[in-house]
Amino acid sequence: MSKLLVPIPKCDVSVRLATMDDIAFIDALQKTHRAQVGFMHLGTLKGKIEAKDVLVAWAPRPWGSSGPGSMGEAPMPLEERVGYVIGTDRYFKREDCGIIYHLNVVPGKQRGFVGATLLKAMFDKSAWGCRLFCCWCAQDIEANRFWESMGFVPLAFRAGSEKRSRVHIFWQKRIREGDTTTAWWFPSQTTGGAIGEGRIVLPIPPGTHWSDAKPMILPALSAVEGPGMQAEFADEPKRLPSPRKAKERVAKVVPKRAPLSGALCFAPPDFVQTAVAKVEKMPRACPEGTRREKKPRRKNDPQLVAAARELRDRWLEHVNSGAALIESSGKYDVSRTLSSTLRLSSSLSLRAEGRPEGSEVEGTRILSVTPSPDQPLTPSRMLPAA
Repeated sequence: MSKLLVPIPKCDVSVRLATMDDIAFIDALQKTHRAQVGFMHLGTLKGKIEAKDVLVAWAPRPWGSSGPGSMGEAPMPLEERVGYVIGTDRYFKREDCGIIYHLNVVPGKQRGFVGATLLKAMFDKSAWGCRLFCCWCAQDIEANRFWESMGFVPLAFRAGSEKRSRVHIFWQKRIREGDTTTAWWFPSQTTGGAIGEGRIVLPIPPGTHWSDAKPMILPALSAVEGPGMQAEFADEPKRLPSPRKAKERVAKVVPKRAPLSGALCFAPPDFVQTAVAKVEKMPRACPEGTRREKKPRRKNDPQLVAAARELRDRWLEHVNSGAALIESSGKYDVSRTLSSTLRLSSSLSLRAEGRPEGSEVEGTRILSVTPSPDQPLTPSRMLPAA
């Protein structure tokens, strides 16, 4: 029997598929925690919502003393958004591995198992063939403790953005209940994402902790691989960006007007010409040779990429064969169960078709169903009985 605890939210939390009305909330919350979760543009957010990759957590909020119920009536609950999760059940075109991009909870509702409820709902929503879920997390933030407590294990690391000088930890979890045989996996390099550059991924050395210091391997400064291009860039002297030329300001001329004598008074022609010249857009002076050159795209050395891939394959073969044991330090059970998955898909599908919940449902994945606000989905109530 599992000794893990089932996380039950401290408040009545319901999880629903996000709609376009939730973009303002998601954007404001991600800006609040930008240093922890990163940033996603509005166009990308809209695409994730249309792909049904975003879930939003709602919690009831009772009216205040001045609202309904102050005249002896029963208080009417008012729901509010308390968090969201963005993820997909395909990562690097693998059908068996999903990824969590964002998991964000409002500050007043943190440490109340709202994040655990969103995480379990994302697992239950994924395709049945998805057996693993992963995420990248900066090494210097407390969110790593959350992933560790939810049963994720640290497998690998990579260098983050050069500006922040961070290291990112790769966390992964087997999401099926009782699964101990699914092989672990992680990419040997990443080439996209918010960083926009290639990054070598290395396994965490045995006997070390994920919080220990890790080396940062950054790509070369060349768009074309080879030491010749790197030497060419190294010989060039570093130049500071040229300062922007200030726009010329036109002095405001206020002509002296004659005293009013009961007739109309018009401004002199020179004043009108000065005002028109001020409104016209001044052309920006940009002498030849002072424009900033486009920064070359940085790529990893192909030999280094090949070595990292071989190291990854050898390490995973050693670990998945059972020669090295990877233990989870999780405290809470958010694994996916067959009963919760069937109930999740059944509830949403039947509500969309207007049939009673005892009807038969085919499939176990949410495809194009958006539950109505008056009929929320509550994964916390769908946990199997002990």
